[in-house]
Amino acid sequence: MSLIKQIINDAKKGGYAVGTFDTNNLEITQGIARAAVAKDFPALIGVTENALEYAGFDALVALIRGVISESKAKLVLHLDHGKHSDNVIKCIDAGFESVMIDASAYDFEKNVEITKEIVKYGHKKGVFIQAELGKIPKLDSSVEVGVALSQMEKTEPDEAEEFVKKTKVDTLAVIIGNIHGGYKGKENPRLDFDLLKKIREKVSTPFVLHGGSGVPVEDVKRAISEFGIVNVNIDTQIRVAFIEALKNFFASGEQTTDPRKFMSIARDNVQKAVEEKIELFRNR
Repeated sequence: MSLIKQIINDAKKGGYAVGTFDTNNLEITQGIARAAVAKDFPALIGVTENALEYAGFDALVALIRGVISESKAKLVLHLDHGKHSDNVIKCIDAGFESVMIDASAYDFEKNVEITKEIVKYGHKKGVFIQAELGKIPKLDSSVEVGVALSQMEKTEPDEAEEFVKKTKVDTLAVIIGNIHGGYKGKENPRLDFDLLKKIREKVSTPFVLHGGSGVPVEDVKRAISEFGIVNVNIDTQIRVAFIEALKNFFASGEQTTDPRKFMSIARDNVQKAVEEKIELFRNR
């Protein structure tokens, strides 16, 4: 059994979830790995197509693998939101243990077709495949919460059942009120547990929750405890932790020509943020 299958199976049996924590550079990767070691808990280190383009495919993959090889934690390199089949196949061929094919921008039949092809190709190579059904909006400074929610297409239970049967994906990312990006305070969208219950009644495949940075803690706990969410994605909060550390350092007036001094502080803040999420996902 591959490491990712072991991790997901253990989470399903244990009633907890593991995090997929997205990275863009060395310090974020180290922060994730160090948090996993400190908490003695597995994690997926996620990269997006944009991150791979920004840092360079070979460079970023080699960097992450280097950190993983030096770590005592159970860590898996994962492609997050692979929207282009050629990029997903490239990651499979490069030895990623886990990839997400995100064809959710297409209609249902096209999503099934694309996902089915990736599953067939990936499973031949022993790669774990995640897919998404529904459309999850992204929230940023230019988009109001209400507008983002109006753009959401939640996962339909009957379609989820058909999708899993036809594609044979290993995990399914469900859209149940979750949003990508940062939001806080009274505007926090809540998860639709009535819908999640209906999906779970039709689908036994483990579920993934994206947009985990802004979901209220109590909703995350309930999704894990009652409905088999075994994997939660975190990206925005990691970026915020990284940037806030840098802002505070430079706001203090401290001067340095050594980037290691402030980048290590940012790394430590990422580690702290990931440790907090691990404690949440541990679900004790």
